[in-house]
Amino acid sequence: MNRKYKFVIGITIIVLAVASLVYTAVDQTKMYMVTVDEYLGSGNAYAGTTLRIAGRVRQDSMEWASETRELDFTLDDILGGGSIAVHYKGLLPDMFAEGRDVIVEGPHADEDVFEASAVLTSCPSKYSPEGAETVEP
Repeated sequence: MNRKYKFVIGITIIVLAVASLVYTAVDQTKMYMVTVDEYLGSGNAYAGTTLRIAGRVRQDSMEWASETRELDFTLDDILGGGSIAVHYKGLLPDMFAEGRDVIVEGPHADEDVFEASAVLTSCPSKYSPEGAETVEP
């Protein structure tokens, strides 16, 4: 076989291997980001996929069991379009609190309670000392 053909075949194999690895990595890590309202209205549209659901933790809905590291809370739609019950087992995020915007991540399931594999919190948009008035520009 000619040296030129061996080079072309070798380059083709390398390009196909890299393309296969990139496709597999992207396919395994892609996630849909939806709101609570979109999740409730989706039916089985996201079956078999991992989702991220954005919402706000309802006041007086948080139950944290520190011994078992289990967290149960209700996630409300930010615009008031519904709510879902969430169960999470793991470390409680530092910034997690009732009334705070959070993102829960987990597989789509046809159950009443969303089983989150991760809970992501957002930082407050403004920091100010306690008792200080904020001045709007």
